[in-house]
Amino acid sequence: MPSYRRWHVEGGTYFFTLATYGRRDFLLSPPARKALREAMVRVRSIRPFEQMAIVLLPDHLHLLWRLPMGDSNFSSRIGAIKQSFTRLWLAGGGEESPATPSRVRQQYRGVWQKRFYEHWIRDYRDFKRHLDYIHINPVKHGLAARPGDWPWSSFQKYVRRGEYDEDWCGHVEFPGCDIEPDGW
Repeated sequence: MPSYRRWHVEGGTYFFTLATYGRRDFLLSPPARKALREAMVRVRSIRPFEQMAIVLLPDHLHLLWRLPMGDSNFSSRIGAIKQSFTRLWLAGGGEESPATPSRVRQQYRGVWQKRFYEHWIRDYRDFKRHLDYIHINPVKHGLAARPGDWPWSSFQKYVRRGEYDEDWCGHVEFPGCDIEPDGW
């Protein structure tokens, strides 16, 4: 089994990827979006974090968070969001994938992948590359022609702030749209 090294930096900014179990595509359904929103609000009220950016795709989501000073425990927040979402999703009639015997023994449901991807943002350049990656992701996956066309993203928030033009990366050949964060 690979050895994972997670960076725990108090007050740090992090990029995350969470994927559904078996890459099932249900996250864009209205009940899933509602459950995810409610799960995030619940967890943020108990374990604060600043959500700086998000994109929701059919089978995964990307997040950029800043944790409060003196706190580096992102894992408990991610775990609590996945757990709360799962409870809300299943209670609302959502379905889960059949779990393997191993997942059943470990008490994992068939909704989320066990692990998540995390990257500690080291500086502004790193932040900007991950912010761009989040916002170009629907275009990369062929779900939208432009980032501004995708409704489940923080892109419009950054357009209103003047940090992106409305037509930024309108097509993949646009200069600067070959975005892939360092180390991928």
